[in-house]
Amino acid sequence: MSSEAPTRPDPTTVQSGTSGSVISFPQVIPAGEALNLPGRSLVLCFDGTGDQYDHDNSNIVRFVQLLKKDDKKRQMIYYQTGIGTGVGPQPSGRFTSKISQTLDTMVASGLGDHVRGGYEFLMQNYSEGDRISIFGFSRGAYTARALAGMLHKVGLLPAYNHEQVPFAYKMFKRDDEEGWKMSNGFKRAFCVDVRIDFVGVFDTVNSVGMQ
Repeated sequence: MSSEAPTRPDPTTVQSGTSGSVISFPQVIPAGEALNLPGRSLVLCFDGTGDQYDHDNSNIVRFVQLLKKDDKKRQMIYYQTGIGTGVGPQPSGRFTSKISQTLDTMVASGLGDHVRGGYEFLMQNYSEGDRISIFGFSRGAYTARALAGMLHKVGLLPAYNHEQVPFAYKMFKRDDEEGWKMSNGFKRAFCVDVRIDFVGVFDTVNSVGMQ
């Protein structure tokens, strides 16, 4: 019996645009330990409308496959399936759940659930000095940009403050003068200011308002 550990078939190419050309990548993108950087890399990836792991994977899934996931002290990965795949609370009953997913696909009715999901991942895992990178495709790109905006406007709540997240998101959506004043006060009182190291988005598709 062989004692060698099994290896996973990591993809080495990613399709570029509609031309059919491909871009070559290394088998695995390392966590950056060779750079001797402080803190960890927290990488959040938001897939496109209706996209998830299946027989026709998006470039977001292919990108996630390339990332190191075996050392949480150096790097943590968060992947979220696309709008319209049922992320967040769903109505009971097969028929109503299907309607909910259809509406989510059409008008991104569950955008808030997607943004808050990424926010809570950071809330539970971020430590001072960690590097945050956010990636997104299609409506996932819009989700990524909304999350970056929320972190800028209201900051990041400490871990386990889940009850405050809906209120923080509500203030993030307010774009009037009073909303900005309240956001600044909330940020100073409850949150920490975090720096986003990188935002990588492509083919951004807007949602019908902020839900």
